[in-house]
Amino acid sequence: MRPTQFLFPALSFLSLATASVIPSLTAEPRIVARQNNCMTSDIAIQIASRYISIFATHDNDTISELIADNFAMVSDSVNYIAGIPLGNPTYRSKAAFQQAEASKPFERASLVNVDAVSCNGVVVLRWLSVIGTQQLEVKGITTLYTVNGGDEGVIGPGGWQVSQAFSEFNSAAWLVDLGQSCAAPSAKSSS
Repeated sequence: MRPTQFLFPALSFLSLATASVIPSLTAEPRIVARQNNCMTSDIAIQIASRYISIFATHDNDTISELIADNFAMVSDSVNYIAGIPLGNPTYRSKAAFQQAEASKPFERASLVNVDAVSCNGVVVLRWLSVIGTQQLEVKGITTLYTVNGGDEGVIGPGGWQVSQAFSEFNSAAWLVDLGQSCAAPSAKSSS
């Protein structure tokens, strides 16, 4: 797949502080039972592109269409930067995700590739972001778990929607690009 340019948000974590008061969600991926409808690679690429576009536009219509009502996201990369205990959910609902996205500034990112697609609607994608001071590239990988409401050719209610996202990225590069300090440990001499 050819990389596609989008905008991506620099992380603003004021709205993430509310995540710690929402009920618990397991950070373990769920086992997806085989569905009657099988996701195609074309649908997976569209889902990945639309998912990345959310961070560019913060478009409520795209969020409403693409993100399932029972959405949850776990990202220890975000949690580390936001001060949320590692392993905890970052967003526990579609509304929390939508609220957080609305508060973030716009930044550029690229969808590098859709690396894997399962018939059951698991999509693995890699992305690249150059944010803030643009000193370092921020590389990330996201696994999307989708559900299908019946129509295998549709994205949105009645078709494929993202119900869970597990996303990790180089949070040290993100912090440096946002003007924060993130000193690497001293290299050990090889003798």
